[in-house]
Amino acid sequence: MAEHGPRVAGPGDRARLRILLEVIKAMSAETDFERLLQLIMEETTRAMEADRSTLFLVDHERGELWSRIALGLKERKEIRFKSHLGIAGHVATTGEPLNIPEAYEDPRFNQEVDRQTGYRTRTILCMPVRNKAGSIVGALQVLNKRAGVFTPADEEMLDALASQAAIALENAKLYEDLRKAYEELKQLDAMKGNFLANISHELRTPLAPIIGYVEMLLSARPGPLTDRQRSHLQVVEQAVQRLQGLIEDLLAFVQMEQGELLLQTRPFAIAALLEERARVLTPRATEKGLTVEVAVPSGLPDVQVDPKQISRALMLLLDNAIKFTPPGGRIALGAKAHVAPDDAPPGWPHGYVEVSLSDTGIGIPADKIPRIFEKFYQVDASTTRSYGGTGLGLALVKQIMEAHGTRLAVESTPGVGSTFRLRLPIAHPYA
Repeated sequence: MAEHGPRVAGPGDRARLRILLEVIKAMSAETDFERLLQLIMEETTRAMEADRSTLFLVDHERGELWSRIALGLKERKEIRFKSHLGIAGHVATTGEPLNIPEAYEDPRFNQEVDRQTGYRTRTILCMPVRNKAGSIVGALQVLNKRAGVFTPADEEMLDALASQAAIALENAKLYEDLRKAYEELKQLDAMKGNFLANISHELRTPLAPIIGYVEMLLSARPGPLTDRQRSHLQVVEQAVQRLQGLIEDLLAFVQMEQGELLLQTRPFAIAALLEERARVLTPRATEKGLTVEVAVPSGLPDVQVDPKQISRALMLLLDNAIKFTPPGGRIALGAKAHVAPDDAPPGWPHGYVEVSLSDTGIGIPADKIPRIFEKFYQVDASTTRSYGGTGLGLALVKQIMEAHGTRLAVESTPGVGSTFRLRLPIAHPYA
């Protein structure tokens, strides 16, 4: 008996391998499901030197095979038939590949398609298409080898193409599912933003006359008030102002989410703003038993910012510090100029002013710090009940800082307190 060594790849094998690699590369690059179906048909027909190719996919719910594209047909329309019928049905049902040299001599061949299309089928090669779990998801069929009949080498080639087609189809389906899910999330996010904007505007409408009437009554223009009446009205005024602040925060957040916030930067005296913000919130802090310290050096340079938005950010940070610092605690607000330092961000040639806000509050665990700037996030769900708030404050501050090309840094120790730091670009001295 003659001994046979390993088969040496000939020119034909190398050509087939080159074609197979080209097809694999083309299929791997396509993520659109419809275009991928078309590509599989085109590349299979070319690689197999056939007249026509069809990829039939299994519809398990309906017990059918279907194909939207049959390359070689004059009209493209969806083809459907029961999954056990015809050559493709036999392959999809049994998982057995078929190589038929004469179609009309095989009883499994459905001649009706030829009669309807005027096409004459001679040779058929059909392979099962299996997913990575080994389940049959379709059948890849080629018709009429242009030169003779399909060979064992053709069978190997179509088997490899079917395997690659299965991988590419799974990837495309996953990509399509992710794309649809992303589009749905975008729509839901837009709906949420519109809802929040609309509800905020609706809340502002009845709030305006309430504020107006409370202010008028407190002014005593309608008549003198007793001490008890004034005290009650002041409680109402504080609650209404709190509600107004929450609504304004919500509107500002929606504007930023929808990309509607346009910064109007100009040189601005940050020192005066720091002192003013601290002065406004000191009565509330004192009422809670907190000490407020302000350390703003003289000669602090102006910064290039949007005053309205930076004022909002400082107010939110101070409000947050008061809320989470227990009675007897301390809040310190400070600032320091860093003129042309090495660590200044690009585009800040004159350096920056670092504003710091420290408190002796409840603190934040280290593993929670990266998440505190997420919208609606609370370190502990119980904080919402104990301290109130929407969970938007720090998220809004983060967005304001990012809009200015900077960020908010935080250092915190549970039970000891927190320090928030933000950097603002120093304005051009001649601006």
